[in-house]
Formats: sequence, C-alpha cells, structure tokens
Amino acid sequence: MKLKCLGSGSSGNCYLLTADNGETLLLDAGLPIMDIKRGLNWNIKCVVGAVVTHAHKDHSNSVAELIKMGIPVCKPYESLLMNQFLPNSYFTARTFDLTTLDGKWTHTNADGSECPCYGFLITHPEMEKLLYVTDTEFVKWRFHELNHILISCNYQKKYITEDSNDAKKSHVYRGHMELETVKEFVIANKSDALQNVILCHLSRDNSDAKECVAEVKKIAPLANVDYAAALALLVELLMNSVDYWLES
Repeated sequence: MKLKCLGSGSSGNCYLLTADNGETLLLDAGLPIMDIKRGLNWNIKCVVGAVVTHAHKDHSNSVAELIKMGIPVCKPYESLLMNQFLPNSYFTARTFDLTTLDGKWTHTNADGSECPCYGFLITHPEMEKLLYVTDTEFVKWRFHELNHILISCNYQKKYITEDSNDAKKSHVYRGHMELETVKEFVIANKSDALQNVILCHLSRDNSDAKECVAEVKKIAPLANVDYAAALALLVELLMNSVDYWLES
C-alpha cells in the first residue's frame, strides 16, 4: 500500500492510496481533474472510489467529474448513506463528524457560518487502519490501535503575530488545527501499532513543516513522522514494517 500526495494546502488537496494490485482510493479531490489523472499516470480505471471531507473547492474541485466517470464518491456532508461504500474493493471507509461536544461544526465558510466536515477511518488488509482528518480545530473522538494517521497541522501559534489583523486570525483559528492540538491528539491515540504520522495542509506562512515534524517525532519516536508536500511525498504503508522515500 502506497500513500502519494498530489496536493496539500489551500491550493488543493488530494492523496492517493494505492494497493499492490493497483486499486486506488482518492482522499479528497481538490485539484483539477487533469492534475488528478496525471497523478494517476492517466490510469483512471484503477480508481475504486473517492472520499471527500467537505464541500470547499480545495477539497471537492473534481467531484462532479469523478461522478461523471462512474467513480463512487463518498460525500458525507451531503449524505451519510454511503458510510461503507466500496463493495467491490478491499477498502472500507467509515465517516465521523468533526464537531464540538455539543454538535457544532468546527470548520467554517468564508462568511463565518458552520461548514460540515468529516473525517475518515479507512481500512485495507495491506495497511490495516488509516485515519484521515483535515480542516478542524480538534477531534473529539478517540481511536483504537491506529496504524497510520494523516492529519492536518495547519499552523503554529508563534507564527501568528500580534499585528495580524482580526480577520486573518479568525480565519486561521476557526476550523484549523494547531501543532499543540495535533500533538495532544497523537498522544491520545498512539499505540505500539502506530507506524506513520503524516502532517498535511500546513500553512506556508503560519507554520514550519520541519519544526512540526520534529515536535511530533518527540511524542511518537517509534513512528515514521513526515509532512505531505505535492509530488514530493510517497509513503509505503505496510502491516508490519515501514519504508519511506521521496519520489524522484
């Protein structure tokens, strides 16, 4: 099982989970369809489905095109009926809401209104359990024996300066996860089974990727910790061992 990053951040998010037999699950579809096809080496037939976290275009840009091609797309922000929606694949995808304890969505739209956003617990015999979480301030849920975590680490408080305007601060703070919150989540959910922690959706201006990786590595020393960057991250997810390399 390989995890490949095609895009991560405000310009578009899309990751490929590809099994040894070639079947591929898309995690978000926030890039133009031609960029996704290019990332698949034009082999769109290998795609068994896509899971999309929320309606914002940097995550859902190519949903309509995927549906036109007959690819199943799980959009829990529209309907939860497709909770386990891959009957012809070894992949399973379970959704969970990213809300506060009293049920309010933690992500917001540009006008400040709540934006329904979901996480996914994805399983496959080759990798066991992978958790995908993005665009939320925190995760109230706890998970048992996770093997891989792909999680947004959008900003570090120290890079939000005092002279930043209130609108910028509100946009960053509302619906985005800070490094210390990510660390708390990893501590609460790590076990001896954890093999990979991949940080994604890092802000170019409000975070330092290498610093974030180093901080998370301190609390998960036995796991491979890295960050997702477009066309630069390729991680092999295995049941018993992990290899990591940068794609040339």
